[in-house]
Amino acid sequence: MKLHIAMVLRQGHRSWRANKAHVVLFPELFDGGYSALRNGEGIHTPGDGFLERFRMDSKAHRRVVVSGSLPLRGPRGTLTNTSMVYRNGKLLHRYDKIHLFGPGGDTRYFEAGVGNGVFSFRVGNRRVNGGVIICYDLRFPELTRMLARDGLQVLFVPARWPQVRDDAWQTLLKARAIENQIFVVGCNAWGKEGGYSYIFDPLGKTVVNTRENPEIPLLDATLDLDIIRRSHMLHENLRDAVLLQQTRFPVAVKSPRRRGTRGSRRISAGS
Repeated sequence: MKLHIAMVLRQGHRSWRANKAHVVLFPELFDGGYSALRNGEGIHTPGDGFLERFRMDSKAHRRVVVSGSLPLRGPRGTLTNTSMVYRNGKLLHRYDKIHLFGPGGDTRYFEAGVGNGVFSFRVGNRRVNGGVIICYDLRFPELTRMLARDGLQVLFVPARWPQVRDDAWQTLLKARAIENQIFVVGCNAWGKEGGYSYIFDPLGKTVVNTRENPEIPLLDATLDLDIIRRSHMLHENLRDAVLLQQTRFPVAVKSPRRRGTRGSRRISAGS
């Protein structure tokens, strides 16, 4: 089964609306980034005109639109870094970023999310299970593993991951793909606050990236979802994973030397 994805990397790019992709994905804080947020701009509310364009596109083209993320103002005035997922004109899924990146200003502006889950959509006669995490969430493998245990097949990662930390970005994307045997789609912002975008398959192979053409406004990719099944023919990471309970193991350490005596004493790690 083939899943066609389009990543819109540059704000103001309009040709994505004519694209025939099954899924359209945008970067984190797509409407202006942190620079706009510092000026009190780019802040949205559910159902406003900016989000309505995503919803209407999903209805017109009968596809999934992942809004990347936007600063979303709640009814009590709280602000969350939120991804809205639309399918056929309806809100399919919402995710509020859980892990807030302090050095980037997240903790100054946003309230952290408290939960996440998998959403499903159909392509032809096949069901696809998707999930969203946002940028800094990628550094916490437990979050992706939780989604994988619920049947995740394609993980969408909108981000504003600076090019100076690209080694960590692509390594973590690839690791999440390999360890969970899923596709991982890293949609990174363009410009000073962003860097390269990548897609890795369940075997850790690069499907596409923007390293050779970093200023491309729109990146198309086709995912062969049957690779997930083929990767399981060798091993099944989720099935074979052993969940360890917290255990204290004794560790031998040298004891202080006392008047000609030698020896060691046993202590528990963490004590």
